[in-house]
Amino acid sequence: MIEGLTTLMTSQGWLAPAWYVAGFLLAALVPVIPTPLIAALGGTTFGTTAAILYGLVGLALGAALALTIARQLGRRVMRRLLPERVWREWEALLGIRSYAVWFVVFLVLNLDIAVMAAGLSSLSARGLWLTAMAARLPWLIGAAWAGETLLVNDAALILAILVLIPVMWGVQKVRPAVRRYLQNLAGIAETEKPDEPTS
Repeated sequence: MIEGLTTLMTSQGWLAPAWYVAGFLLAALVPVIPTPLIAALGGTTFGTTAAILYGLVGLALGAALALTIARQLGRRVMRRLLPERVWREWEALLGIRSYAVWFVVFLVLNLDIAVMAAGLSSLSARGLWLTAMAARLPWLIGAAWAGETLLVNDAALILAILVLIPVMWGVQKVRPAVRRYLQNLAGIAETEKPDEPTS
């Protein structure tokens, strides 16, 4: 599978980096696609350094696209669907008036669905974009490196998946504690003056 995807990418010639960047845009449009998987494929195809450089462009464009979709369409629809009280409780629960909370969410979750959710907040889109870039950069670097050094064949991919299973189990176990931590941060954020909404 890895070899096939790599061959498909390299067969695009000088357009291969554009296809790689387009993968990040696809993840923004289909926000359940994990961007580390795209970055790992880039590492296998281009090598770590090039995958990081191209990936920065992809992450930047993808985050901007996810935020724009949420800000232009999602927020308007959600505010109409949810009663004001429910909307305020949702904001307080997720702490979406705090860049610190969103940094943690982006770092832990690292899916574009989190970036879209952030776009529904009243925080500055530019600030959220910068927060998303900073929080997701370690994932990009790690995944690109793993793509070049570990995921060189299907056996390595299967081994990586087997290692990820207990990791995901552990994440599920600590999730309640992380949620309480985020709620505490959100409580602190509620005492701060929120930024003006931007479009």
